[in-house]
Amino acid sequence: MNSYFVIALSALFVALAVGSSLDLSDEQKNLAKQHREQCSDEVNLTEEERAKVNAKDFKNPTENIKCFANCFFEKVGTLKDGELQESVVLEKLGALIGEEKTKAALEKCRSIKGENKCDTASKLHECFESFKPAPEAKA
Repeated sequence: MNSYFVIALSALFVALAVGSSLDLSDEQKNLAKQHREQCSDEVNLTEEERAKVNAKDFKNPTENIKCFANCFFEKVGTLKDGELQESVVLEKLGALIGEEKTKAALEKCRSIKGENKCDTASKLHECFESFKPAPEAKA
């Protein structure tokens, strides 16, 4: 695995997780933005859907937003043809949130399947959200 996956998986949390406490480099933030823009165009998000994605609002997602999640996960390598790539998740997410927390997330989320690739990606996002780091309190 190369550093692209570390950057991409880190970027995943910026693009999809609300209030993540992960410190990302400018390169990681730029990569997340690039993937967000590419996937927004590829799945033809409406202006309203783009606004929801930019606001990190993934509650009650439209089919386009579900397909956006699939596109994004495919670009970062955590999904391939609707299948969770556990080794990528364990190696890269483990470095960010810890191996034990990542294993717990995989245990809970690995069997999730939706009606199609887009639905699976959306459901996986929802599952993994419960394992993201809590926002750090500002003093």
